[in-house]
Amino acid sequence: MIKVLQSPAPSNPIGGGLTQTILNNLRFIDRSRFKIDFITFSKERIYNEGELNQLGCKVHYLSYLPSENEKQFIYEFNKILDEGYDALHLNTSWWSGYIMEELATAHNIPVIIVHAHNSMVVIDEDERRNEAIKIHEELKSTFPSDLATHFLACSTEAANWLFGEQIQRDRIIIFNNAIDTAKFAFKPDVRTLRRKELCMEDSFIIGHVGTFNYQKNHDMLIEIFKSVCQFVPNAKLLLIGGGDLRNSIEDKVNEYNLSESVIFLGYRKDVHELMQAMDVLVLPSRFEGLPVALIEAQTTGLKCLASSFVPKDAKLTQNLEFIPDDIALWVGKIIDIAKNPYIRIDMSDAVAERGYSIKDQVKVLEKIYNNEFA
Repeated sequence: MIKVLQSPAPSNPIGGGLTQTILNNLRFIDRSRFKIDFITFSKERIYNEGELNQLGCKVHYLSYLPSENEKQFIYEFNKILDEGYDALHLNTSWWSGYIMEELATAHNIPVIIVHAHNSMVVIDEDERRNEAIKIHEELKSTFPSDLATHFLACSTEAANWLFGEQIQRDRIIIFNNAIDTAKFAFKPDVRTLRRKELCMEDSFIIGHVGTFNYQKNHDMLIEIFKSVCQFVPNAKLLLIGGGDLRNSIEDKVNEYNLSESVIFLGYRKDVHELMQAMDVLVLPSRFEGLPVALIEAQTTGLKCLASSFVPKDAKLTQNLEFIPDDIALWVGKIIDIAKNPYIRIDMSDAVAERGYSIKDQVKVLEKIYNNEFA
């Protein structure tokens, strides 16, 4: 049995892309050969711990971040490593330190993975984000490449952001944010049922899946939708996800008198069915690693509009179009889709053929954990 320690634990309920990626890999990995445990800095019990326990995972709770109490962190992390792990898998978006890699190296952990999941610092406050960017850039240029055995990234942009010139390109593996493509296959009967349940049989449904934070740019999304409503009176906007900025977006929706047309659904376990009900997915993000929601939506055959800041690696079908940072262009594209309905076709096989089937991609991860993939 190969024992793997991952960080972080998938702590947000259902909606975040990193959570979905970690859980997708965990649900499909051969658990007769691999035992996956997690560490978390959460001060509260994590939402997914029940499922993690059912999947044979142990969750280690650390009392402090290294920046809060380095001595205590080292003591607790060393105790965890003493349990005898064969691999350490660090999922991250930016550099804030590499003490875990140093401690794992000192413990002679044979496989140490640094896995890039984004292309910017995911912090809402400008001052804190700018300070974190400075630290990230300093650490990126000084990271000792021998502190990890494998470097993974969800896209070329994510690889460039986290590894820069410090890590040779031939050492980096682009590891796709794969999904259960069969789960997201287009099902016309599900589309009809969910639209009826939402009381939106005759609506033009615009969808968004993502955490309410600076990255996802909900402010621009509401501005876009406000203009769309002037030309498409039956338009509805479904917002799936939670996050710190949700209240401010709700205030903006109320200010624009859009509360009857914008539906906040929170975290959902049925995203695969809600996407069936949508007519277009809109993602005006300020930056991305590679959004899982776009992979899922394309699999259902849904038309997708994404910011030009989203990595081009995300384009798996002709249903995805990248739009510049211009509200008028977004509004025009959405109106065009509303006025010209399209025939929706299941794209699950096409997405799988592009390397985004979790059943295939997880086999690569198994080889890495087993130290067979150099």
